[in-house]
Amino acid sequence: SVPRPIKELKGFKKVFLKPGETKAVQIKLNEKDFSYWDPSRKDWYAEPGDFAIMVGPASNNITLTKNVTLK
Repeated sequence: SVPRPIKELKGFKKVFLKPGETKAVQIKLNEKDFSYWDPSRKDWYAEPGDFAIMVGPASNNITLTKNVTLK
């Protein structure tokens, strides 16, 4: 309902790996991470809909995508 960027950074974690090593990384998202400032409401608003959670080492190198729906 308001102009928003195509992608928004909502969390990151710096991980150091040795060659061949893997680690599990957890980044928790909450309602505010899906919200935007709505000038007409003068408040944060999480618009219902489908969102893609994209994970990767850079915004142009996405290696994992998961879709979620906000109701």
